[in-house]
Amino acid sequence: MKLLTVIKNGQFTGTQYEQDSDAIRAHHASQGEMLVFLDYRLTADENGAYGSPSGAEVKKQLMSDLSAERKFQERQGVDINGIRYAGDPGNRQALQEAIAFMDDAGLTEFESWKDSDNVFHANHPLADVRDAYRAIGIHRVALIEAEGQYAAQITSGTLTDLSDLVWPA
Repeated sequence: MKLLTVIKNGQFTGTQYEQDSDAIRAHHASQGEMLVFLDYRLTADENGAYGSPSGAEVKKQLMSDLSAERKFQERQGVDINGIRYAGDPGNRQALQEAIAFMDDAGLTEFESWKDSDNVFHANHPLADVRDAYRAIGIHRVALIEAEGQYAAQITSGTLTDLSDLVWPA
């Protein structure tokens, strides 16, 4: 079983959770604490201390958090002419299918288009959807490139805190 484990000031606090949740993460982030998954329960030593995480444990969690943050950034998508197009895999697929349908039908405007914020747009141009699909791809490539650079820094030990990362817009 993986246990979500709290680290403060480079030391285990002894607090471990069997479940992960946004509320737990938000609470500990607000306290300046880091969370890592461990495969074992912590036990206190004779002084009541729980010890320090290994560098490998911290790096593994940082890599996991980095990947999750990149995917979050990716899901935000792009804005084309004031309309947001989400960048998650499902929406990328839906955009591709819509473009293929319109091409096959020889159409250049969607009679009605529902954007990623659930707003409907009449007579929406296919060109905007194409532009969004391309922009999402370009943005995704830039995010993955940034993730790779940050991952290299984690591996080398020069990046230990993800709170100040700057992601491509």
